[in-house]
Amino acid sequence: MYAHRYRRVGMMKNVVIACQTIKDELNLAIKETQCRYPVVWIDSSYHLHPDKLRLKLQEEVDNLRNIDNILLAYGFCGNAIVGLKASGANLIFPRTDDCISMVLGCSEGNKMKAAYFLTRGWIESPGGIMVDYSNAVKRYGEEKTERIFRLMLKHYNKLVVIDTGAYNLVDYIQKVQKFARISNLDLVIEKGSIGLLKKLLTGPYDDKFCIIKKEQEVNIDDILF
Repeated sequence: MYAHRYRRVGMMKNVVIACQTIKDELNLAIKETQCRYPVVWIDSSYHLHPDKLRLKLQEEVDNLRNIDNILLAYGFCGNAIVGLKASGANLIFPRTDDCISMVLGCSEGNKMKAAYFLTRGWIESPGGIMVDYSNAVKRYGEEKTERIFRLMLKHYNKLVVIDTGAYNLVDYIQKVQKFARISNLDLVIEKGSIGLLKKLLTGPYDDKFCIIKKEQEVNIDDILF
C-alpha cells in the first residue's frame, strides 16, 4: 500500500538496525545488493524480553539523526516493536512474525506448526536453545538435561534447520543431529531465502512491508497481515 510513496531507497540516507541472529543472512543480502548501509547490531539476548527489546530499539532509533529511513531488520518479535516511535526518520520493516519467518517465508513456516526452527544465528545465540542445553549439561549432567529438554519440547515433532545459503551447514549438522536425537525430534533441513532482506534494503515496498512515517508510532494495526 506504500509502494507509490517509496519506489526505491538506494539514493536516500539509510541505516539498518538488525538482530545479531540474522547477521549471516543480512551480510549476504548486503553483499548481493551492494547496499552499503551502516548497520546497528542488537544483541540477540533481548529476544527473551520483548519489553527490554522495545526500549533498546527505541534507544537506537532515537540516537540516529540526519537520515531518511531506518530499515528495521526485525519481525514483530512478541509485539516488541509495538509502541516504537519513528523519532528521527521513517521506520521500514517487514510484516513477519520474527526473524525465522524473515528467512524462511511465512507460507512455509505455517506448514510446520509443530516445528522448532534453527539457523546458525540461533544455534550460536547466547539466548538460544542450543546454548541453553550446553549450560544445563554443565549444571545438571546429560541424563537430567535430556529429560528436561524432552519435556520442554514435547509439543514439537520436528527440528527444522534453515539452510539460508549464508553459512556452511556442514559445520553444524552433527551438533543439530545430536540435539534432535536427544530431544526425540525429527531433523528436517529446509531451504531458506534472503529475498525479503534484500527487498528491505532496496525496495520497492509492497504490502509485505510497513512504513511508519517520521514522528509516528507503531501500533498493533500496523503489524497485522
